[in-house]
Amino acid sequence: MRALWLAWLLVVGFVSHAWAWGQEGHAIVAEIAQRRLDPATLGKVEALLALELPALDHPTIGLASIASWADDYRADHKDTGEWHFVDIPDDRSTYDPDADCKDGKCVVAAIARFRGILSDCSKSPAERLQALKFIVHFVGDIHQPLHASDRWDSYTGKNDQGGNLIPVTFFGQSTNLHALWDTGLIMHTVYDWGAYAVRIETTWFPGRDLTGLKGGSPADWAGDAHRLAHEIAYDIPDDGVLGVKYFSKASPVVDRQLALAGIRLALLLKDTLSAAACQ
Repeated sequence: MRALWLAWLLVVGFVSHAWAWGQEGHAIVAEIAQRRLDPATLGKVEALLALELPALDHPTIGLASIASWADDYRADHKDTGEWHFVDIPDDRSTYDPDADCKDGKCVVAAIARFRGILSDCSKSPAERLQALKFIVHFVGDIHQPLHASDRWDSYTGKNDQGGNLIPVTFFGQSTNLHALWDTGLIMHTVYDWGAYAVRIETTWFPGRDLTGLKGGSPADWAGDAHRLAHEIAYDIPDDGVLGVKYFSKASPVVDRQLALAGIRLALLLKDTLSAAACQ
C-alpha cells in the first residue's frame, strides 16, 4: 500500500491548478455531507442520483460516487477548468470578484451558477443532476487552501499556479506544494478515504463548537481558505524539504477543511433544494 501511495504522489506532482483534493478528499467531503442531509433533502438528492443508473429499480449510489465527476468532465471540456479555483493573490487578504473572478470564471461564481440550476424545476432532471455533480465537487474545491490563492514566484517570473510550480520534498519524495495538499497529506494520514471520513467523524467533530463555522457564503469560504494558504500551506523552508514538522502543522488544517466542506455542502444542498418542489 505504501508503495502505491508513493507512486501516486509522484504522478499527482504534475497535475494542473485545475485539480483540487484528490478523489479521496472529494469522497470524504461528500460522505460527511451525506451523513448530515435531512430526510427531505436526501430524498431529492437520491432521486437525482438515481438517474445515473436508470436501469436498476433501486439503485444504490451516494454523493461520494459522483464527487470527482467534474474533474473527469474537465478533461474533455477545458473551458470548465477555471471553475475549479479562484486565484486570490497571496499578498491580498480579501476576495475581489472584479479582479479574481472575471466573467464569472472562478469557483465562487460557479457554485452560485449551478445552485440556480439545481433549484430551478423548469430545468430537465439531467441538467439538475449535472448541477448537483458540479456543486458537490466545487464545494470541496473551494476549501482546498491552494485553490484559493496564488503567489508570484520571483524565480520563475510568473505566478506559482497555486503552488504547482513550487517543488518540495515530502518525507523524501519529490512532488510540488499543490499536489501535496491535493492528495499527499491525506494519504500520508490514512490511505483509505472511508477510514479517513470515520477518523474525522470520531476525532474532529465530537465536542467541537461549530457555531460560526457552518454558515457563510462561498466568497467567505474562499477567503478563509486563502488565509490558511498564506499562514500554513505556504509556510515552507527555502529548501522545500518537508517532514514531521510541516505535516504536524498542515494535517489539522486538512481535517478542518474537509470537515467544514462536508457540513457546509449539506447545508447548501438543503437550502438549495428546500424551495425546489420538483416532481
